[in-house]
Amino acid sequence: MDRGFDAGREILKWVAIVSMTIDHVGASLYPQYEVLRLMGRLSFPLFCYLLVLGLENTRNVGNYFVRLFLFALVSQVPFYLAFGIEPFESFNIFFTLSSGLAFTYFYKSKNAPLALLPVLASSLLHFDYGIYGIFLIGCMYLIREDAELGAVSVVLLNLAFSFMWPTQFMSLFALPLILYHNSRASAAMGKTDVKGVYPRWKKYLFYAYYPLHLLALYAVRIII
Repeated sequence: MDRGFDAGREILKWVAIVSMTIDHVGASLYPQYEVLRLMGRLSFPLFCYLLVLGLENTRNVGNYFVRLFLFALVSQVPFYLAFGIEPFESFNIFFTLSSGLAFTYFYKSKNAPLALLPVLASSLLHFDYGIYGIFLIGCMYLIREDAELGAVSVVLLNLAFSFMWPTQFMSLFALPLILYHNSRASAAMGKTDVKGVYPRWKKYLFYAYYPLHLLALYAVRIII
């Protein structure tokens, strides 16, 4: 069994998964329906926030990084099959999350040169969400440190990218959910919730959903 997680965090996970699935259905099967992609903008900020919470709770950052990176490797084939792209045209979201984890860890450690490496990798290797994704994870870390500063940084980051990626501004609708959870989690800090003990199998099922749902989308694409 792993350490406990609050119910609010579990809800955020499911909101992120549902939103991501809607987004990927739109991208893979129904690109003509932009509303599906707009609904999907909620997912990535939630995953970034959940990643930072995971960094706070993990007993071993190295193991956490390896776990994310292994799922990145496993998910790459389903990723390019589901979206009909070349194998190395773009790299899936687990590459972004693992790099964002490294960026945040090195930033916390005040090791700026090493923190720049994930930023460069995300740009040169075309990770999903790219440099925006790495910086958004950094913004979620700021929210945990200072909610007001973090929220402003999220808005400014989206403004900076709105000219090249206007639909991503819809991701700001996830910000109230994140700030609400953050305030509740901060208020409950130091309290132990015995009922919150989280099964290890459930955690890995959460990771495995990503490549599995991409394979399902690819199967549907072949059929229809």
